[in-house]
Amino acid sequence: MSQVRTIWPVVVMLALLAACGNTPTSVSKPPPTTIPPSPTTSADAELVTPTRTASLPRNKTATVVSPTEPATERPQPTTPPAELPTEAPSPTATPPSTTPTPAPLVLSFTANPTMTENLGDVVHLVWEATGQRAELCPLIGPGPTSCQDVPLTGEQDFVVDEQALTYIGFALRVSADEATALRTVELHPQCQNLRPWFFTNPPLRCPVEEALTSYAASQRFERGLMVWVEETDEFYVFYAEPDEQGFQVVQRTVGLDLKPGASEDNRIGEDPPPGLYEPVSGFGLIWRGDVYWPYEDNVRERLGWATVPESGYDTAYQCSTSSYPRLWNCFLLGPGAEVFHLHPDSTAGVRILWEVW
Repeated sequence: MSQVRTIWPVVVMLALLAACGNTPTSVSKPPPTTIPPSPTTSADAELVTPTRTASLPRNKTATVVSPTEPATERPQPTTPPAELPTEAPSPTATPPSTTPTPAPLVLSFTANPTMTENLGDVVHLVWEATGQRAELCPLIGPGPTSCQDVPLTGEQDFVVDEQALTYIGFALRVSADEATALRTVELHPQCQNLRPWFFTNPPLRCPVEEALTSYAASQRFERGLMVWVEETDEFYVFYAEPDEQGFQVVQRTVGLDLKPGASEDNRIGEDPPPGLYEPVSGFGLIWRGDVYWPYEDNVRERLGWATVPESGYDTAYQCSTSSYPRLWNCFLLGPGAEVFHLHPDSTAGVRILWEVW
């Protein structure tokens, strides 16, 4: 009887469950509750989620998580992250607007006066330009020299001194980035209160020194002139006809060095044509070729016979201040009061050219 009482409640329970349509295949004890790991638990510990089936509502399926796999959250639909508001840039963060650099350009540049008479005279320079930098430079033959920074627009007084006697003008040089602009003005400084020229209407330059004065001898030829200056013992041969290159040249030497066998009586042994003359003394030695001459030309053939006898006169010699090395300009007073301008053909000085000033 006691067994019947024990079995009966079980039978009744099974009948009720069968009537509900959920007959379990087995009845098991609820799994033990798993305590989640604390923050200090090792990362290698497994997380097990208990499986519960008895408490599910009707017609629902339970999701069983394997006790050997870590529990994962069900993925949620992804939504684009909301854009964070950007802070307005501070006033200092915005780069300042850049203004284009103006191209270098000399708008105006003048000098007044451009010719001075004495040391101490003042030249007033005025200029206006655009760009980044301006320089004012004295101008000599090779180009600008001793430049100084000046404002892009300005004016300046320049006092003529002895150094300025080598200047031929001024240059204003303006630059911006890698570009450059240049403009020049002329300057003709003289020094009448320091030393004068020996002749009127001289060049627009100051003489480099006082004029040398001396006794001289001269003789004219069919195609030229010879001059000897006693003070310097220089001989000049002026050819009237151009050479093969078309240059009207003058040749000169200092002193005479006789060749062996030079004629002692200074004669060639033939009579000149009527009205013409054979040169004597130093002119004759050069003319006949009895001295060492620094040139290859045959002087006699180029000059021809003398048209007048040799004669003496007082001469003067003076050179202007040079603004370029080896480009000198000198002046010699001739027998007819003419002034001969002597200068090299180039900086190499292959020839000395002449013309009547």
